Amino acid sequence: MGAIIYTRQSLEKTGMEAGVSRQLKDCRALAKRKNFDVIAELSDNDISATTGVPRPSFEKLLRFVESGGADTVIVWHPDRLYRKLTDLVRITEVAQQHGLTIASVQAGDVDLNTPAGRMSASILGAVATHEGEHRTERQRAAYRQKAEAGEWHFSRRPFGYRREGGKVVQVPEEAEVLNTVLNMYYAEEVPRYAVMRYLNDRQILTPMGKPWGIIQVRDLLTNSHYAGISTYNGVEIGKGNWEPIVDAQTWHSWQSGAAKRKRKSTFTAAKHLLTGIARCAECDGVIYVKHRADKKLSYFCSEKGCVQRSMTPVDELVSEAVLLRLQDPAVVAAFRTQPAPTDHLYTERAAAQARLDDRAELIADGTLTAQAVREAAKPLRARIKRIDEQIASSDATDLIPMDLLTGDTRAKWAAYSLARKRAVIRTLMEVRIATQGNTRVFDGEAIILIWA
Repeated sequence: MGAIIYTRQSLEKTGMEAGVSRQLKDCRALAKRKNFDVIAELSDNDISATTGVPRPSFEKLLRFVESGGADTVIVWHPDRLYRKLTDLVRITEVAQQHGLTIASVQAGDVDLNTPAGRMSASILGAVATHEGEHRTERQRAAYRQKAEAGEWHFSRRPFGYRREGGKVVQVPEEAEVLNTVLNMYYAEEVPRYAVMRYLNDRQILTPMGKPWGIIQVRDLLTNSHYAGISTYNGVEIGKGNWEPIVDAQTWHSWQSGAAKRKRKSTFTAAKHLLTGIARCAECDGVIYVKHRADKKLSYFCSEKGCVQRSMTPVDELVSEAVLLRLQDPAVVAAFRTQPAPTDHLYTERAAAQARLDDRAELIADGTLTAQAVREAAKPLRARIKRIDEQIASSDATDLIPMDLLTGDTRAKWAAYSLARKRAVIRTLMEVRIATQGNTRVFDGEAIILIWA
């Protein structure tokens, strides 16, 4: 029978597969020295053996051995083949049924057909597991320390930035694109697939030189590093030492708005500016929209029919009042210094979700059973539910987006979606519609605005 060369590299920073190429060169030399008949060369590049992520070539290798096509696996070191004892168990079971020898460049041969060979493999596996876990602990500690120092650690260049002279700096042309797509998604509420199409239609490629997929777009739009925020395991640690694309206050406002949109996405969206927001000044009934006989729309009191006003002039008056309010320096200063009262809740929720995700990983690496993880996850799920309830019941659920307070406020307001305009109005004011004597002529005095 023949031999299979197997190579693996956990992390490939260059994208050039240099790590597996070096392994392959040494494995071929070993095969030549031992006169092995190599029938296949398999590689899992940029895939860890400890995270539980499927290794396609590893699975193919096992199928080769099970089919009787190979009785020898050539590796640079046994830890390239397995780092987890669960993988060694699988390899050993296959070896006992079909026969298998591991020939390695660095650690000699391991004959899994014999008890002594299996013991040697187990010892090597235990050592590899220990080294892997210890290395992971060191890396985590180092990554956290860097995050606390405001450093941005990345193995693959993120879109919009690069390392230059030991510092993380913006790539000007990509930073401009980033600013555009972030505003499209958050300020204009353009969906992710439309952002993906925008990038691909303009032949703007990922840092890996490939077209954008929906997962890459999701990661791009939710990367808090673009706001100059240093994070560790998805939790904010502090301020980063690189130039941000968007300021942190605007980012937090965007994230709050995005979370609320997601949470409320199962409900029917309002179709008009003031429905459900405005109230009747006479009976406090909720104002909704009524279709008139002339096919025009009016706001009317849903409780007793006390008032009825043409929708368009009311919307124009309220919108103009919002714009004047947002251009008042005192108001701008007040909102700039106003903290987002629910930001800490979103941070706590992200931390709880990260811990929940960690529990799920324990299933993948065989540490815990699914039942054990479900039990351990119950308190975390309960906490996430409580946080969601706190966010939903917050008195200040809608804050003024910071980007609306700078630049051309009118143009930004005009570009805002209906949902975002309604959120701003809820935050700024109460709208009351009163009766008026001559209903044929619009009277702005009958529209009462009570500022928050």
